[in-house]
Amino acid sequence: MQTDDVLDPLDTKPLRLHRLWYVPGCVLSIMSLVIEQPLLFLAALFALVIACVPAWWYRYALRSLEARQQVHPQRLFFGEDVALTVTIENQKRLPLIGLACQVPLRPPLPFFSLQEAQRETLGAIDYVGSLWGFERTTRRYHLRCFGRGFYMVGPFTLEISDPFGWMKRRITLPLYDTLLVYPPLASLEDLGLPGLHLMGEAHTTHGLFEDPLYVVGVREYQLDDDPRRIHWKTSARAGELRSKVYEYSYQRRVLVILEMGTPEKTLVALSWEMQEFAIAVAASVAIYSLDEGYMVGLLTNCAALTGRELSGQTVGQAKQHWGEPGMAADLVPEGIYVPFDRDAGQYERLLTTFARLVPYLNVPMEEVLERQDEIFTRGTSVILVSAVQTLSPVTIERLQEVRSKGSVVQCVLVGDQDMLTLAEAVDFPIYAVGGSERWHALIHAIANERRAPD
Repeated sequence: MQTDDVLDPLDTKPLRLHRLWYVPGCVLSIMSLVIEQPLLFLAALFALVIACVPAWWYRYALRSLEARQQVHPQRLFFGEDVALTVTIENQKRLPLIGLACQVPLRPPLPFFSLQEAQRETLGAIDYVGSLWGFERTTRRYHLRCFGRGFYMVGPFTLEISDPFGWMKRRITLPLYDTLLVYPPLASLEDLGLPGLHLMGEAHTTHGLFEDPLYVVGVREYQLDDDPRRIHWKTSARAGELRSKVYEYSYQRRVLVILEMGTPEKTLVALSWEMQEFAIAVAASVAIYSLDEGYMVGLLTNCAALTGRELSGQTVGQAKQHWGEPGMAADLVPEGIYVPFDRDAGQYERLLTTFARLVPYLNVPMEEVLERQDEIFTRGTSVILVSAVQTLSPVTIERLQEVRSKGSVVQCVLVGDQDMLTLAEAVDFPIYAVGGSERWHALIHAIANERRAPD
């Protein structure tokens, strides 16, 4: 982006103050002529240089500059590398002596330092240097991301000072990029869930019968098709016979429910690590179910970030997450539902939703279950993922009702608290994946895997 396109009108107040240097320059010049003193003339010349040079840089240093930034890749898995590239090109003869640029990241990005082999947090990309006329500089930052979430990179801020460092001028370029880091994924064995059965003893992807009342698409006509399958309108448009595709009366469906409790419980009782661990467990179960050929859906009581600019009503809500309201992204209302599907695109839909979740912004789970009551059809396997500290008894009661209507219900709990009382109170399986130790083991395993020399 060219700075000339967004350069604000010149603020002349610093120039007016700086013009006071012309007074001693003129006075010393006159005195040197009157008394014919060369040293006074040199002092006058020095004063005039001090008066002219900073003003010249202040007026023209930010002109004819081009700045670019790039994030690659913009979507990556937990523990993968991202390259942040910043390029500045000076397209004029005037050199830039005091050049400083800053590209903020909101929220700060947890990453693994490749050089120092330790986990750090990056809140902004800073560069300080100089550029000669018609020179270009490119800075590349390679980071190994260890923080799930949606990150906004930008805007691009440039600050120029004169050679003496007295007068500074700043410009903000509306350059924005986004970065999406998926949650960490682990096998069920690594999570301590080898006994989790998604659908009991089912071994086929479809049932034996089709329901002719529900048409889900069309396909090419086959010689052994029943004439009643022919879709006459589509056949007329295509110029050849097309047959209807019916929905199967029984499909293997897995619904992953991620509960983060109520806002009060989440903020008080649940640490950031346990929030992230619960999301990682839910994502791992969902991806495992897709790999096994199930139709997978997701239901959660959290809000999510979309990447659009915030409206005035939601700035206050997102301020805690982003730090600066102006850098926040818009929020999808709490209670997100990803419909059932098992195509290749469902992987990206689920992982993107998990990456954009804001755990501490949520509504009671029972409200979400009420709104989505129609998705609990007979034969659906429901897997609840929640933290022990924030699990709602109302949610347990609602799932027991779902189980009584023909669904398979199981519960996966995150946390270190004792679950014996809860296990005695419910009539469906409950699995414990542990707390902080298991989470740290998962993170360290990913770090050791990625730490191999390139």
